[in-house]
Amino acid sequence: MKIKQALEILQLEKLPVSKEEIDTAYKVRAKELHPDVGGSEEAFQSLTEAYELALRGLDVVLDAAKIDPVEEALKKKRAAMREEMLKRRAVEDHQRNVQATKWIYSILTVLGIAVLVIFVKPYINKFMVERNPIEQMGTVTYSDRTDKFTVKWNWDGTNYEKTFKGRFVDAKWLVADAGMPVILGNQYIVRFNANRPNFAVLKDEYISPETAEVYFNIVRHPLAEHLGISVEDPSVVCLYWSILDRFGVDGLGHILFSHTPFRKNWYHNEGTFQGLVESEAYKKLYRSCLVRPE
Repeated sequence: MKIKQALEILQLEKLPVSKEEIDTAYKVRAKELHPDVGGSEEAFQSLTEAYELALRGLDVVLDAAKIDPVEEALKKKRAAMREEMLKRRAVEDHQRNVQATKWIYSILTVLGIAVLVIFVKPYINKFMVERNPIEQMGTVTYSDRTDKFTVKWNWDGTNYEKTFKGRFVDAKWLVADAGMPVILGNQYIVRFNANRPNFAVLKDEYISPETAEVYFNIVRHPLAEHLGISVEDPSVVCLYWSILDRFGVDGLGHILFSHTPFRKNWYHNEGTFQGLVESEAYKKLYRSCLVRPE
């Protein structure tokens, strides 16, 4: 019997690729050709031979499709090399992750120290100043378009300089802590350590008479506008000096930024100005400077 005839008996168009398909075809035909169900012994015997021939044919096909020993060895070698490469990459990835984690921790540590220094440094500076404090009048000697300015003072025959940080208001005025503009030549009190003058704090709420005159020329215009009188009116001079005497530099800041919204200047703005003019202390100053006997 030839393979073609065997496939015809099994009712297969071509040789299957698996034993399971041949088994299935044999079982179907066996139910049809078995002597117990009306088939003949001869037909059933032919079916058995066809089944065995189909299995042998499948074995031949599978054997022919097998990879030769050299190829099989190469395949195993490639698989082993791939496995080794994957292990090596896993180790390298782990090492990179460990290194990256170390870098991240290092960066976070440095940032943490930097942030700590930024917050702690002013307190250390103040602590050192208060160990042996002394005060001198200092002069603003440098200011550019940044938020930094330099103040110079003399102590025991030696000149000292320190850079302080201000803040911008309306992208126009650089103001110090007390809230008034920092201008070249302005004079403020500097409180510093007598033994180590580089430890210093600026007390810009305390100004020289010359700086007070500078501030007058700045503040008199918004003050006169508020009063509804000419800037040359003596009442403006009177109220300015009264406010400076009673409220200090902080009071001048409320007047200068009387039209500035809160979002642009939290410390001195139209709201704080209203609080100033509605206070009883201000009303007394107002009456003393503007209400004249008839």
